[in-house]
Amino acid sequence: MADLITVLGGKGFIGGHLLRHALAMGHDCWAPDRGDSDIFQRDLGHVIYAVGLTADFRTRPLATVEAHVCLLHKLIEAGNFASLTYLSSTRLYAGAPSTTESTILRVNPHESGDLYNISKLMGESLCLHCGRGGLKVARLSNIVGIRPDPDIFIDQLLEEGCRNGHVVLHTSLESQKDYLYIDDAVKLLLRLALSEQSGIFNVASGEGVSNREIVGYLEREMGFTVSVAADAEGWDFIAVDVGKVRSLLDFSPQPFAHYFPQFLRSYRQKKGWT
Repeated sequence: MADLITVLGGKGFIGGHLLRHALAMGHDCWAPDRGDSDIFQRDLGHVIYAVGLTADFRTRPLATVEAHVCLLHKLIEAGNFASLTYLSSTRLYAGAPSTTESTILRVNPHESGDLYNISKLMGESLCLHCGRGGLKVARLSNIVGIRPDPDIFIDQLLEEGCRNGHVVLHTSLESQKDYLYIDDAVKLLLRLALSEQSGIFNVASGEGVSNREIVGYLEREMGFTVSVAADAEGWDFIAVDVGKVRSLLDFSPQPFAHYFPQFLRSYRQKKGWT
């Protein structure tokens, strides 16, 4: 039996992929335009809340809070839905002692960069403590996929390399981050949205990928030359814990080495390179 899936933010990178995946799985889907008041009038089924700002949150703080908190509050208060899955971020773990979903997180309102984290935490807290059932939180890692705007580290390296044929790293070769392929991300998100699970879930690979490994692919697959700035600093990110989604949602993501070469070939085709 098909479920009704409402994707808020369906025109964005994550939301668009979610919408296409849900349709391919045979579900009835709706992706309302931003500001569509019908979200408060009609049955929404299972909502996936993919509304948010990423790269431009520092220059648009009011819009960031509106997207991450205010619209969510209105929807929880007045919306008719069976479940709601709120998309948050694993960047909340910066400075935390671990990356398990129950760890205590730290934010500093004096730091402009923490506005994003604070607003996401407010959204998470609303979902967990609003008194309505069927709400859950997905903390997304760095999602790899072809998108219109370069808003993760790998995208920025590719944009620089396409412009100049050369990439300058401002972080060390041994620095690592967690990257998850978009196909794996949307499969897990839809599975979570339709499940009876509640609480917070890491949507990540659990695999630390170093800049050195990424650079190797950029040199071999893209033909870029790469150098490291003299003042390059190191990232000290703890690997994201994915034990919960592995055990409760039978999640088994593709390793970086499996999907990244194909992603780069798709990127070359997008750029019209032979």
